[in-house]
Amino acid sequence: MKHIKSYILLTWMAVSLVGCKVDDLKDDVNDLKNRVTLIEEQVRILNDNVEVMAYVLDPQQKTIRSVTENNGQYVITLSDGYTMTLNVGKAGSIVQPAISVENGCWVVNGLSTGVKAVGENGKDGDGYPEFRVQNGKWQVRFGDGEWTDVNGGDLGTGTSLGDQFFESASLSEDGTVFTILRTDGTEYALPVAAALTCEIEDAPATFAYDDVKDFGVKISGGEPLAPVYPAGWRAELIKKETPDAGGYNYTLTVYAPAGSRSVIADNTSEIIVRVNQGTLWAVDKLQVSITSAP
Repeated sequence: MKHIKSYILLTWMAVSLVGCKVDDLKDDVNDLKNRVTLIEEQVRILNDNVEVMAYVLDPQQKTIRSVTENNGQYVITLSDGYTMTLNVGKAGSIVQPAISVENGCWVVNGLSTGVKAVGENGKDGDGYPEFRVQNGKWQVRFGDGEWTDVNGGDLGTGTSLGDQFFESASLSEDGTVFTILRTDGTEYALPVAAALTCEIEDAPATFAYDDVKDFGVKISGGEPLAPVYPAGWRAELIKKETPDAGGYNYTLTVYAPAGSRSVIADNTSEIIVRVNQGTLWAVDKLQVSITSAP
């Protein structure tokens, strides 16, 4: 009988030990899942904030139409309808890359990338960095370029989430100025022009040679200028007598290059529509390309 009791006790102890190991394994897996979720969230927040910073440095004549706030997260809508998200939070133990701009170029963890953040002589900048985590390291790329490891970009072992790219953000009482304070003490005061709008529908667009296509445009708060178009293309902006069901009150007519021309036209480029209100501008671009040869 004693042997039977001992056997039962040992069996129970073995089952308990196995149960403890299984529970420990579950805890480890859950901790790993939580860490992966936090890292994914950190990457999203970092990329969102870098996009906002790129706009602050080089607005490309796009004004802010509206700003809405929810628990430290600001959704910014631009004059062409595009939205960005700015996150304000607190420091975490997941160390994200240090990002700055020196001599007009993006600097990541102290090393200049050589990629221009601010355009020169009226040109746009070269884009802004996008980040991800791969094999325990931060990686960065610009546009469709190759992913490269960030200098000193080991992720570390922390598991708390932070988003200290911006120290604070606030909208003035009258809703006309959006102020952003970076963690390095740099402050930006961005005008908000709710009525200033320039928004083209259905972009991008593909054409055959000799094609003519119409696009609706929403314009408000200012006077539009003649469209800007590349060599070989042509575009006209005409006000409608009454806005259509979508609220588009202008028509942008785009003429693709003629197939019989000997002049080589830009195969892929953009048509630009601009609206001016004093010192403020609203701009939208229609990406156009030729898909068939003459």
